[in-house]
Amino acid sequence: MSRTVVLGYGPVGSTVTDQLLAAGEAVRVVTRSGSGPAGAERVRADLMDAEATARAIGDAPRIVLAVHAPYRAAAWARTLPVMEASVLTHAARTGATVVTAESLYAFDGGPSPVTESSRPQPASRKGAVRRDLLAQRAASGARVRSLVCGDFYGPRVHSSHAGDFLVKPILQGKPVRAVVPIDQPHAFTHMSDLARALVAASEVDGEGHELLITPNAGPISLRDLGRVTAQAAGLGEPRFAPVPAPVLRALAPFVPIVREIRDVAHQFAQPFVVSGQASEHRLGLTATPWQAAAAETVAWWREADAHATQPAAG
Repeated sequence: MSRTVVLGYGPVGSTVTDQLLAAGEAVRVVTRSGSGPAGAERVRADLMDAEATARAIGDAPRIVLAVHAPYRAAAWARTLPVMEASVLTHAARTGATVVTAESLYAFDGGPSPVTESSRPQPASRKGAVRRDLLAQRAASGARVRSLVCGDFYGPRVHSSHAGDFLVKPILQGKPVRAVVPIDQPHAFTHMSDLARALVAASEVDGEGHELLITPNAGPISLRDLGRVTAQAAGLGEPRFAPVPAPVLRALAPFVPIVREIRDVAHQFAQPFVVSGQASEHRLGLTATPWQAAAAETVAWWREADAHATQPAAG
């Protein structure tokens, strides 16, 4: 029997799965396509279907909820509450623990730093969706741990201000075309730290919903994270060429992703950080220092690029 069911196999789900398999755990990965690594049990299910979700999870005591939706507020509002309800209803019935990553979006209109006692105070459309998801978890009757994290950084991270927008151009020797302010302290989360925190949170005691802060190496600006990344790669000072605000305003009506990013760009215009010492103590974890996180990230990107450029066999 799989002790842990991982729902979704994107950057979060795949990293959690790899860590569990490396520790000798039995893992079931549930996706719509049936994807997943060879060492895990792979199940095909659509979380929009509550009955299919319940069958896929079965009686597993730990559930890692790592599914998401396209980066559009409307898509989040349409799909995420339904998928989470399928999981929460089943977990409340079986007594399983649900752990899931939670972004800072629900708190982007409130004070910084965000802590375990912060109350949702969204200032964006996506933040309002995240606030409602937190309320849904609290009212579900299930045992749920929401791990608040910053913007993702690390292996397998592409769709992030610290992914394709940052690491990729630095390693290619190109300027970073930032679409958000780059000099304010911000919360970023190393993907490996998030995965470890999710696994640890699935083992902590307590009933109901609990808000925890993912271990964080400390506030860092996007510019300084770029510098640390370049240093880990043995490169010089990275070049930043931010896209001017008037250009973004002009593009927004015609380019959906620009419109969505502008809705949350205020998160980078002032310090937006976390403080989670209580969570670190509860989980028994500390964050990976930025220099080590950058070294791991650069190694992953270079290996991925090497595989991508290898000629096909035959």
